[in-house]
Amino acid sequence: MKKLFILLICIVLFSSSSFVSAEDINATLDTNPVATDSVQSSVAEDTNISKSAYLVLDNDADKEDIHIGDYVTWIVTVQNLGPDMSQNTQVRDELPDGLKYCYHTLTKGSFNPQTGIWNIGDLKVEDGEVALYITCIALTAGEKINKVWLTSDTFNPNNETFEEEEIDVLDHDDDKDVKKEINNIHKTGNPIFLILISLFGFAGLPFMFKKQL
Repeated sequence: MKKLFILLICIVLFSSSSFVSAEDINATLDTNPVATDSVQSSVAEDTNISKSAYLVLDNDADKEDIHIGDYVTWIVTVQNLGPDMSQNTQVRDELPDGLKYCYHTLTKGSFNPQTGIWNIGDLKVEDGEVALYITCIALTAGEKINKVWLTSDTFNPNNETFEEEEIDVLDHDDDKDVKKEINNIHKTGNPIFLILISLFGFAGLPFMFKKQL
């Protein structure tokens, strides 16, 4: 009987001490917001690492060859193929020298022409393909390359996060030179053809002299 009584007392003491320990832990978390934030941040980071979003970046232009004074529109698109949502999705666009920014339109987010940052934000699979259209005017001639970079806080299994697109800007004087060459060919004929005729003509002269003798 005494042994049973002692055993019951031990069980009660152990239960009460465990209950107090749990209360102390909860009280510590409630009174220590730094510890609480640390735990929540750790859980959030673990959750974000386990998620992934396969993002596809594309960079294109509506024209391949233009002249000084002409307009060209760069078309930048991003699509999330899943499986999860892409958080804090951004694209940085670096316009080439000699092209002046005029205006832009987009289907999602916001674009800052000063920094070249297209802030898409959270990009869901159901959002489909989102696009940014940047229209510029050509000020100088030469090869012009538009460069874009894609970033996201969510893991992207696709390593192709950089795209560049090239166009040629021609000077109007180039067209004049080409037209002059074409006109000269039409007026004088094909110079190569005339040279061949001359060569064959000189080659046939000895044969003609022998025949006359």
